[in-house]
Amino acid sequence: MKIMLSPRFKNDGKPIYKLNEIQLQAKADVELKIEKGQYEFEEVNCAACKSKEHELLAEKDRYGLTYYTVICKNCGLVYVSPRMTEKAYAEFYNAEYRKLYIGVEAPRAKFFIKQTNRGKRILKFVNKHYKFNNKTIDVLEVGCGAGGILEVFKQAGHNVVGIDLDEKYLNYGKEKFGLNLISSTINDLDENIKADLIIYAHVLEHILDLDKELAMIKKHLKPDGIVYIEVPGVRYVHKTSEMDFLKYLQNAHVFHFSLNSLNRIFYNNGFKNICGNEYIRALYKQCDKKQDIAYTNEYSKVLNYLTKTEKNLYSFIFWIKKPFWIIKKLYKKYIKE
Repeated sequence: MKIMLSPRFKNDGKPIYKLNEIQLQAKADVELKIEKGQYEFEEVNCAACKSKEHELLAEKDRYGLTYYTVICKNCGLVYVSPRMTEKAYAEFYNAEYRKLYIGVEAPRAKFFIKQTNRGKRILKFVNKHYKFNNKTIDVLEVGCGAGGILEVFKQAGHNVVGIDLDEKYLNYGKEKFGLNLISSTINDLDENIKADLIIYAHVLEHILDLDKELAMIKKHLKPDGIVYIEVPGVRYVHKTSEMDFLKYLQNAHVFHFSLNSLNRIFYNNGFKNICGNEYIRALYKQCDKKQDIAYTNEYSKVLNYLTKTEKNLYSFIFWIKKPFWIIKKLYKKYIKE
């Protein structure tokens, strides 16, 4: 297999971002565990169409860690293979993930505020596209972190439950805001907990077994309930990652969805799309039976988009836009949040 996008994506161990001391140590810890075989890797098939046929796009992520990003030749889903095993990822999330991703040892108020800002956008999106007729609803968030998203729904008068595995972040939300947060995965959650709305905000791209996860969602979703999914859209890189696919990649993300590929996986598991966009924000509702829907192969479309995005990094337009991205980042960091 060849590197399709550019030599920048070869595994040279160099991060594209400047990392702080906490991030550098976390990166070194991951690299040492990979070298010692403590973090093992496994080959996987495409989650959307189950094909084994794929082509390599990148060998590393934005932190300079080993990360094999591929595109399915049969349907166009972008995913990671080989990837770390379930056991390796479990240890990674417990030991290095937050340190590497956020660059801090423990939750801070700024992180919670960022979550509440996202929660406001989610509440607005849900209210716009689905009517609960102004009733109080039961909300379950999977991968809730400190619970900032749920705090917004709680303030709106709804009943909320959040699950996560990071005790530090769970305790922050419980102790400071009195949120109902539980240390659990959806697989281990009390089967009596049912929700009108289940939220996965930047979580589904981390899930290794999507079919199993969607089966568990069905167990905890009320008959007329909906699922909100928010993930980084692989066809939205030009808007969210400064037109740089390498900045978009991080080793915790094992899938990179387009709206079409996400819809296909949900349809395969008995859900229909209510609305969605390439950002990606989308709502899903259960179907009575699995629908037989024909999908086009997005391989060429997605690959052409990523190739064009990479070429545009060196274009005149990119360098005109770059100062505006920097100003936007500074505004978000120091003023808005």
